[in-house]
Amino acid sequence: MKKIIKRSLKFSLKEANTAKKAFLDKLREDYKQVLEHFVDTGWNDKKLPAYADVKNLTLSSRLSRRYIGCALVQAQVILKSCFKKLKKNKQVSKPSITNVSLKLDERFVKIEEGNNSFNYWLAVRNPYEQKWIYFPVKSYDYAEENYKNWKLSKSVELLKQDNEWYVKLIFEKEVELEEKEPKGLDIGFRKLIVSSDGEVIGREMKQIIEKIDKKKQGSKNRKQLKHYLKTEINRWLKQFINGKFSPVLENLKNLKKNKKDVWAKSVNRKFNNWLYGHVLKHIKELCEVAGVQHYIVPAQNTSRTCPKCFTLDKANRFAERFKCVSCGFEADVDYVGAVNILHRFLSKAIAEEPIVPLPARPLNKSL
Repeated sequence: MKKIIKRSLKFSLKEANTAKKAFLDKLREDYKQVLEHFVDTGWNDKKLPAYADVKNLTLSSRLSRRYIGCALVQAQVILKSCFKKLKKNKQVSKPSITNVSLKLDERFVKIEEGNNSFNYWLAVRNPYEQKWIYFPVKSYDYAEENYKNWKLSKSVELLKQDNEWYVKLIFEKEVELEEKEPKGLDIGFRKLIVSSDGEVIGREMKQIIEKIDKKKQGSKNRKQLKHYLKTEINRWLKQFINGKFSPVLENLKNLKKNKKDVWAKSVNRKFNNWLYGHVLKHIKELCEVAGVQHYIVPAQNTSRTCPKCFTLDKANRFAERFKCVSCGFEADVDYVGAVNILHRFLSKAIAEEPIVPLPARPLNKSL
């Protein structure tokens, strides 16, 4: 299966002088006012603002009509997400526009290769004086690989974080995703991954998360440890996702939903420090780069079902151990989860084929 994949890379604009940074601050403030205007208008009218609203803008703005049009598109994206939730009868408050980034295209920004100490120059269109302002950009090794092998997208994002300006470039590439032998993966915060083959990746997860949990909220040490955890997760996953198998994962979306009074506070804190959203996203990205398909299956009861006799019982699981109340099968609960994830995927694949019946026996004969 062919697929267009995208990756974004962030580059610092710290080498720019004070006047150029002041221009970006001014541009962002004017852009934010227009964006807020379209969001407020659309929210009050309960409909998406249209391009006619650019021409008939009641707000006084120093931006060009093209910049205003960009803000309109960004407002439409924000409101679409809110209206979609409202249609599902979810409670949604009016979007708050806080840390604004400017999402622009080739009409407003362009990248040129440098011929001095800087690798590139970012040109940003000045709407006040109708000219280009150039910002020096230094690259890095990983980014250079993208420049050589990927196509630079027309979309560019200007953002400010921790009082520093950055440009986010988006790269595109067409890849062929192959179906390899599936392998069930149980993702957790005690061990990062346990596979249906019995492999264990990231045994140190629990220890690192416990260290984070002991640090004060918002402290420098806590932020450093969370960054270290993310770096380690990336390293473990890069070594593990090698393109030789197709990962099968649980759908962990909304994992913490409705768990406020179900889980203990200590468990909730640990899950807050577990970057499971990042893990799922990174596995997907690594699979795309490696050229293999990945699969998602429902997450319900994978750690409570016996992979040998298929008995589902809450009593099967006790902490990190699994013992079936029916047949007595015993194993690590994460390994059981991984086997059941694989079993669920293969059962679904067979069930979708009308000629072959759903198997009524364990898929792993060694269990």
